[in-house]
Amino acid sequence: MNIIKFKAFWVTGLMALMISCNDSTSKEMADNALDGGRYFLEYCNQGDFSKAKNYFLASPKNQAIFDSLSAHYFLLDKEGRQQLRQASIQINEIRSIDPTHTSFDYQNTLDKIAHKMMVVSTPEGWKVDLEYSFPQKTK
Repeated sequence: MNIIKFKAFWVTGLMALMISCNDSTSKEMADNALDGGRYFLEYCNQGDFSKAKNYFLASPKNQAIFDSLSAHYFLLDKEGRQQLRQASIQINEIRSIDPTHTSFDYQNTLDKIAHKMMVVSTPEGWKVDLEYSFPQKTK
């Protein structure tokens, strides 16, 4: 009888450990501005928008811009998405504006076009301000 209880204890413990280690909703918090911007860009380039959404400031405008970025990615053909996944991010300049705002200039190896990004410190880590980083043209 003790062997059965012992086995049941270990099976239950192992199952709990496996479930806790396999938490797919866990995310890595960005501890600095560079990581916040890098995580966002890398997840977008990989097409993993469920992870990328954890690294932008929550607002209706930012959500609309994010949805537009996601839609644009999936309009690319298979080869275009593959090239974007393989592109590297090159940081050209980092500017600390104040303790909670940092901007940086970057480009990727695919299009070599200079881009600017603003990253803001929040209690949930550093997050990209899409309104600054991906300004939308107004009519």
